Amino acid sequence: MRWLSVCFIIFLSFQSSFSQNVQGKWVGKITQQPGGYSQLYDLELDLSQRKNIWGESYAFQGDSVQIRIGLSGYIEKDSIRLNESLGWIRQDKVPFSWVACVKQFVLAYRQEGKLEYLEGKWTGVGIDDSESPCLPGRVILSRNIEGLNKFLEEHKDSVVVTEPIVVASSVPAVLDFSPEFLNTEPKKITEIVVTNPDLQIQIVDYMKVDNDTISVYLNRNLLAKNIRIDKRPALLNFKLDTRIEFHEILLYAENLGQIPPNTSEMILVDGEKRHRVMIVSDKEKTAAVYLRYKPKKKS
Repeated sequence: MRWLSVCFIIFLSFQSSFSQNVQGKWVGKITQQPGGYSQLYDLELDLSQRKNIWGESYAFQGDSVQIRIGLSGYIEKDSIRLNESLGWIRQDKVPFSWVACVKQFVLAYRQEGKLEYLEGKWTGVGIDDSESPCLPGRVILSRNIEGLNKFLEEHKDSVVVTEPIVVASSVPAVLDFSPEFLNTEPKKITEIVVTNPDLQIQIVDYMKVDNDTISVYLNRNLLAKNIRIDKRPALLNFKLDTRIEFHEILLYAENLGQIPPNTSEMILVDGEKRHRVMIVSDKEKTAAVYLRYKPKKKS
């Protein structure tokens, strides 16, 4: 009889892991690692559930990004696994040169009082190229806006994991452009005069994709880590400290790809201007691009 009781308890525990009700609408946020098009989007899931799960995801960022895709999935032990389908794309509105991702979610359900959450991670591939992985990220969803706002307030410093360049002091920092960086020698490629403090870097592979990976540093501070260079540009938005005239961008080779050295093309977007620079880095030399900030004179 005791053996039967133990088996019954185990059965109930096993069964309960598959009985979580996630049906309904969920609202939340989806992040993307640095190097993606944007680090934070809004996300909504509308789920139906019987034995399996099906429904629709809606990722958006204002009016410029609106991606609506059908999905299906199931509960496996404590994990909720949802897969968007390339054949169920219902809306694909993104800026020119962007590519939407078909995503896979691995989520966990948890409850805090009356508040319910789905939290986990996502991976994906580009809609136009199933062999091209998207930079992954995290997902947080709540049954209602109240729960989402509570989570965001409590985790406001960690929802998006970045390493921002913080300017808090009125005294400009003393920059150290020493001749050695991570056991390599910074090699000057070019110097560019920029007139805007808000800039964007676009990094794409040069000629053939061969799994090159780089990290980008601004004034020896990490801007983005382990960017896989691809045909689709990785975008990095950043702001210069306007108290400083001379800035340094380093493109450090994390590996050499299948065909050494590590090669890429960097496009610096300065307002309406675009500067194209060929980048070559290896384990001995790190490509260095210098920016000289000269704001436009007010007329």
